[in-house]
Amino acid sequence: MWLPKTAIRRPVFTTVAVIIILVMGFVSLTNLQTDLLPEIQPPVGAVVASYPGAGSKEVLEKVSKPLERKLGTLSGLKTIQSQSREGSALILLEFDWSQDINQVQNDVLSRINQTHLPSDVDTPNFLKFDPATFPIMQLSVKVENGSRDALQNDVDEIVHSISKLPGVASAEDSGLVGRQIRISLDGDKIKKYGLTQKDVKDRIESSNVSQPGGIVKDGDNDLTARVVSELTKVNDLKRLTVSRHPLTRQKITLDEVAEVKVADANQSVITRTNGKPGVGINVFKQSGSNTAQVASEVRDELKRLNKVLDNDTLVIFDQGKYVDRSVSNVGSTMAGGALLAMLVLFLFLRSFRSPLIIGIAIPLSVIFTFVLMYLSDFSLNIMTLGGLALGIGMLVDNAIVVIENIYRHRQMGKAPKEASVAGAGEVAAAVTASTLTTVFVFVPVIFVQGIVGQLFKEFAFTVSFSLLASLLVSLTVVPVLSAAIMKKPWKGWNRQQKENGVYRSFRNGLSWALSHRKTVLASAFLLFLIGGVGVWKVGTEFLPASDEGVFTVEVKMPSGTGLEKTKAVSKKVEEILNEEKDIANYQATIGEGENENAISGRSARNISRIYVNAVESGERSLTTRSLINRLRPRLAEAAPEAEVTLKEQSSFQTTGTPGTLEFTLSGSKEQMDRYAASVTNQLKEMDHVREVTNSREETKPELQVEVDRKKAENKGVIPAQIVEAVSNATRGETVTRIDLEKGPVLDVDLSFDPTYRQSPEKLKDLPIPAGGDGRTVSLGTVAKVKKGEGPITINRSNLQDSIEYQVQFDGTDLGRMEKATEERLAELLPAGMDVKFTGSAELFNDAVDDLLLAVGLAVLFVFLVLSAQFESFRTPFVIILTLPLMVIGVGVSLWLTKTPVGVTALIGVIVLAGIVVNNAIVLVDFINQLKDRGYSSYEAILESGTARLRPIMMTALTTILGLIPLSFGFGEGTEIQQPLAVTVIGGLLSSTLLTLFVIPVVYTLFDPELRRKRKIG
Repeated sequence: MWLPKTAIRRPVFTTVAVIIILVMGFVSLTNLQTDLLPEIQPPVGAVVASYPGAGSKEVLEKVSKPLERKLGTLSGLKTIQSQSREGSALILLEFDWSQDINQVQNDVLSRINQTHLPSDVDTPNFLKFDPATFPIMQLSVKVENGSRDALQNDVDEIVHSISKLPGVASAEDSGLVGRQIRISLDGDKIKKYGLTQKDVKDRIESSNVSQPGGIVKDGDNDLTARVVSELTKVNDLKRLTVSRHPLTRQKITLDEVAEVKVADANQSVITRTNGKPGVGINVFKQSGSNTAQVASEVRDELKRLNKVLDNDTLVIFDQGKYVDRSVSNVGSTMAGGALLAMLVLFLFLRSFRSPLIIGIAIPLSVIFTFVLMYLSDFSLNIMTLGGLALGIGMLVDNAIVVIENIYRHRQMGKAPKEASVAGAGEVAAAVTASTLTTVFVFVPVIFVQGIVGQLFKEFAFTVSFSLLASLLVSLTVVPVLSAAIMKKPWKGWNRQQKENGVYRSFRNGLSWALSHRKTVLASAFLLFLIGGVGVWKVGTEFLPASDEGVFTVEVKMPSGTGLEKTKAVSKKVEEILNEEKDIANYQATIGEGENENAISGRSARNISRIYVNAVESGERSLTTRSLINRLRPRLAEAAPEAEVTLKEQSSFQTTGTPGTLEFTLSGSKEQMDRYAASVTNQLKEMDHVREVTNSREETKPELQVEVDRKKAENKGVIPAQIVEAVSNATRGETVTRIDLEKGPVLDVDLSFDPTYRQSPEKLKDLPIPAGGDGRTVSLGTVAKVKKGEGPITINRSNLQDSIEYQVQFDGTDLGRMEKATEERLAELLPAGMDVKFTGSAELFNDAVDDLLLAVGLAVLFVFLVLSAQFESFRTPFVIILTLPLMVIGVGVSLWLTKTPVGVTALIGVIVLAGIVVNNAIVLVDFINQLKDRGYSSYEAILESGTARLRPIMMTALTTILGLIPLSFGFGEGTEIQQPLAVTVIGGLLSSTLLTLFVIPVVYTLFDPELRRKRKIG
């Protein structure tokens, strides 16, 4: 082949090319972004509509259903779900993965504009699901004994400083109680002077204005007129005239009818860190920015701020550190695999110089791969590094085959350059064919859609890049280095090899196999069946759970529970967490936050969400899931009046919650009411089930104000006035903002005296404006005030009432859990109720079809590439029969390691389709070469098997040993690649051992000289 010859003939040119690749590689590596995963854009969006004052049923009928009807006919829409709750509607849209959510956005907005909604419904917003909307860091500012203003200034400084950092989208604080100017109206005095809350509001708003006017001439100059009437002191508000006495016409100031003071704002969120008060800060990165780098810069900024600010800031969660550890762990396994591969070469060739050549070829191939990754706009993540870790063992294969053959020619007494040219040229075709077959098995990954396609495309391309780079290095740099530094073997080496007991035993075994072809084939078929049973026994999963040491505890009190009561119960749970030595930090957020994620977040005054971060995996003896199982009964006992739910968190959250089966139950409202509790109770009784939760929320206590229209009409009151008065009195309203001369800008909150909110009886005394002459009437005279029950949230799925269930399990796999749940529900539920599995189960079922298609296409592409390479359809058919042999090892390895069949294991099968044929290619290609030289078929098979035993064993062992560190799954980030490594190791081990005997036997069945012979030998 011309490539090795040219490289050896022009060593300076080859050296210059290597230097250029090294320089470009290092530049590319420094510019590659570091992230946990490839960028994923799920085709999921949400339409959020606000309908102030409306109940759940009213929101459903007037907002949710009209939007469902319009949006339900969108092209490519997979599922549509809605949540109708008091004052708001959420419509969740999930499209096929073939749809681009950015292109769908215009269609969604168009349908929203076509929907007829009540006039007082705010224009609905469309929100796209973006992983960047989840915080990469969670911080807590520890509340010391300093002043409130100092704390406020520190939090503002931290948020401002972090927000300015490159790559940071925003930093948002929660749990900090702000200050406001509170105006509490005295109901008796308001009634006495014939005022209403609206009168006071209008007076304040009209007195605090700054309005630009027109242009006023000043000689040759033009001046812009501005009318200014600003309130800058609390006393300005107090002295503000709100009316005049109807008899004396004296001024009535605001402080005569209300209490005006600076006070704490109403607290809706309480944040506690490690059991003590704190202020939470979430840090969000910009989409596409480097997670590890952004987190590192935030940590550096916090170190600086902690030195100058009064209040220290604690890091509760840091995804950047997890990314760094994950990338480092996968990189370490890659380096460990490379060292093991070099050790194999040394043991087989007994030479330090040959491993040195490999030691140069591996980094060069990897660096060249970095160049291709940079040009393809990939990032350094656990998928691309996993691809490199897999490629390490495979990219050594090409170099080993070339080195071993050059070594063989040196044994024949050839000169270094002659041996390098002849040795590399002799195997160039086989090496090229084996590389291309492996590369082509990844082509079908293009057809894999969904989240699996987005996760593994970069993996597939990275492996392909590394293999193509290794092919180029093996046919250029390796021959040049071999010619320069490879030592000539001692004369007796070749004779010693032939007399070696291993070689003699193998030759005798191969001769016996050729003489007992039926026995060999029958044994191989029996082992194939055993391997198939092993695959069937291990069960299924979508993706393996990664132990990130993070989980959440949700403490849900009965609906209607106040914030202080929820805080007290949450404190009991926090005390248990504080006693646990395996927990590093935890942060509790109690109440209803302003910045809740519209798609995934949920919070209320009766819910406390505790985010728990365990100590490093090396410092604890339990996995995160085991820790959760140990804590679950203790936390339930500590808070018996609450519903306590624990969930393991993962960076792969878009692929479903780890160890959780999710499904949606749909049907009529009557069916939902009848079977909702029964389903939960039945599932809790199943084996391996740890916890069952559902989205069905019971009614909550509410105070219903029923307007008596007849009485209201007689008093001159319309219902809208009652609604406005009750709403303003119970919730208050922000009427303006005042920039104080000696202080911050504060909101002005206007409401009636808190006594009206102390009991239903007090509320009956609330003054309601009657007519336009200043008269008021008590609420109790025009409406009935009574306690009642109201729905919290109404869930619908695909235009039907629905309930979402989550079943947390342990000690079994996802597939068996899904099957057992399906059987139990079939026994319990009547016809007409629909069960749809979602989350990991749905993703796996969707992915299996695509991956099986990819496996089939991979086998087809391998066959076609081999047919083109050998210019024959018969020879590739012999080689392709290697593939069933891998099933034996795959089944046994998965069964021994208790690894379920998941997406990564199936990707491993696709990889094997390209790898296992390589040994057969090398073997069959050399058989054909020897036959062309005049050997008989029988002699060619025996000689080829013996001559190729060493390179076949070397290439297989380097790939296997290169993946062994990854197969143990030690450290963060390696868990997702572990099933792939186990699959490839098992499949390669069985196929390699059996290829040496089965393929020669199969070859004889297609060879004209041997196929008709009953006995060979």
